[in-house]
Amino acid sequence: MIALFRLLVVGLVVLTVVYWVALVYARSVRRERLEKEYDEGSVDGDVAGHRDDYIAQGMAEYEHGLKRKLLWLVYIVPVGTMLVLVWLNFEG
Repeated sequence: MIALFRLLVVGLVVLTVVYWVALVYARSVRRERLEKEYDEGSVDGDVAGHRDDYIAQGMAEYEHGLKRKLLWLVYIVPVGTMLVLVWLNFEG
């Protein structure tokens, strides 16, 4: 039982590190895309007055979007897989 507890703790720590790395990477990619859009001039004039305002607005929209929520799958898929494997192991 202690081995299972250790596995859960270590697994959640590793998944947390993976989550944060993926989050930082996804945010940096989104920010670079917003910067490139603004620099190319493909932004409506009424949407952005200054470059920093445009990027801040785009990042705020990203924070509430689906892509950020999908990062939670980093936790759900591995934990769900482990639960199914443990359940199938005890079933038979």
